Amino acid sequence: MVGKEFIDLFRSFQANTNLSVDDFADRLNLFTVILLLLCTLLISMKQYVFNSISCYIPVQPSGSEFKNYLADYCWVHGTIPLRPDERMPSTPEEWNLYDKYRRITYYQWVPFVLGLQCIIFYLPHLLWEMICNSRASGDVFTLIQAARKAASGSRSDRKREVHRVAEFLEDMIDTHQCSRRGRKAKLVDKMYDSCGLCVVSKRMGTCLVWSYITLKVVIILNAALQLHLIQVFLGFTGHYIKPVPVDSLTQGKTRYLSEKSEHGYSFGWAIASYIRSGQEWPETLLFPRVAYCRVPSIRLVGGENAYTAQCTLPINMLNEKIYIFLWFWVLFLLITSLLSLLLWIIRATSPFRRYRYIARFLRVCKVDEEAKRPTEPRSRKTQLQNFVDDYLRQDGVFLVRMLAINAGEVLAADVVGLIWQDYRDKRAEDITSPATNPTSFEMKLAPREKIQKIEVGFV
Repeated sequence: MVGKEFIDLFRSFQANTNLSVDDFADRLNLFTVILLLLCTLLISMKQYVFNSISCYIPVQPSGSEFKNYLADYCWVHGTIPLRPDERMPSTPEEWNLYDKYRRITYYQWVPFVLGLQCIIFYLPHLLWEMICNSRASGDVFTLIQAARKAASGSRSDRKREVHRVAEFLEDMIDTHQCSRRGRKAKLVDKMYDSCGLCVVSKRMGTCLVWSYITLKVVIILNAALQLHLIQVFLGFTGHYIKPVPVDSLTQGKTRYLSEKSEHGYSFGWAIASYIRSGQEWPETLLFPRVAYCRVPSIRLVGGENAYTAQCTLPINMLNEKIYIFLWFWVLFLLITSLLSLLLWIIRATSPFRRYRYIARFLRVCKVDEEAKRPTEPRSRKTQLQNFVDDYLRQDGVFLVRMLAINAGEVLAADVVGLIWQDYRDKRAEDITSPATNPTSFEMKLAPREKIQKIEVGFV
């Protein structure tokens, strides 16, 4: 039953992610949520269902529950790993010293930290959904869903669905077209144009694309924070503390016990190098399988006794594999997100790339028949630039790119072709009959606003 419920949950999660307005790097970030969830469930089952620690002492007090008490105490208090050339501490002072610098307790918190990381990785996706619903003047996810339905539908339904997607996208673009006229509006437009890409607003058609780029920055910072969280949680911080000499704990050698971590932010690479070179955990003390536990005082009849137990930690074998994989996975996610951020910045800041991108779709769908004619190339170029800069703008081109990424370039070309034809037809009507046709301002008014304007004119 639990497995079936988990599969149903995964399918519903997959269905929701398929409607996302994102690219490959964003899907990797969302797929990381599933990976962390699986790791959390796996570690939780190992800790709370199966045996996670076993402790042994040569001589133990009488009582059937002492062994369970010892294992629970060592699990809660933590264990101390020792290298092969180190002797067992013999005095309470030596045990306290090792307890201060060597005691490990992270394995208790692994499922909780993995669950926290899972939630943190999902937050950018929730933030992007909020932005799309509040700043896009329409349900972008419904647009993507309709586009995918059109791409996978039958040929008889495809034309109708493509027209529906084109109308939906055109309505989203028309909503934020500037409709104000007058000197003040022209002055504001000039100020916006002088600021260029520095202005993020719906009116300029830059809100959605720059919100998406900001989201990319958030994902990159999140991935870097996750690497830092992993290393701080496991104790591989790279900080230096004054070494403490411990002569009596080694076999004729002087060892300096400290919290120095020579791995720093490359601990994943260091562990992989240790495994490749054949170095085991007794030499590196990374994810130890065997450690020691000191029970300082147990009240018995006549006084208090201290016990030292040797404990095995099979859970660390699983922790080691999971964290090595997660370290390399998050590093790969960080690099992929950086490359994706650079690509989207180039797309947003390069007008030439936008012109070429839309022109390629117009050539594919073959709606621009005048493109084949050798006459008036400058006029056609100006018309395309006006279509991209004044009508689609950056947000419109961004939505077209998302249609191409999530539903295919063939469907995106058909949608762009329909919008282009509608755009040219409207411009032709405005040029041929400006006196009889309503102005662009009146075309954008709601029906009630049109009636009010007509009544004011008659008055």
